Amino acid sequence: MKLFASEKCWTFKATHPDIFASFGCGPGGFGDFLVPDTIYGLSIKPACQVHDWYYRFQDGDIEADRKKADKIFLTNMLQIVNEHGGNFIIKALRRRRAKTYYLAVQWFGSPAYFEERSTENQFREFVV
Repeated sequence: MKLFASEKCWTFKATHPDIFASFGCGPGGFGDFLVPDTIYGLSIKPACQVHDWYYRFQDGDIEADRKKADKIFLTNMLQIVNEHGGNFIIKALRRRRAKTYYLAVQWFGSPAYFEERSTENQFREFVV
């Protein structure tokens, strides 16, 4: 199965396999229960791993870069479903769930994106 990602992502996966393997769909802890790495039994973890890499390491730190990462996430999820999704009905259900995951990162992913990309110099005490 072929997924889309930049050459930097594939290089990172090859040179840091343990870190890349730790990436996944949920936010960690109990959130992983709420956002599983599967869609109706089909693993979409590879798409989530690429998405996590983009959130953490892609060049740029503007909203357009986050949206690019989210679109790559949707593309990769749909690629997985199209190749391994099962019969027509289950594929349709899995595509719909993939779009739900995509909408969730579109609506709620911004804080996670900017938290992953921040440095100590970007966050400072603000006194009113």
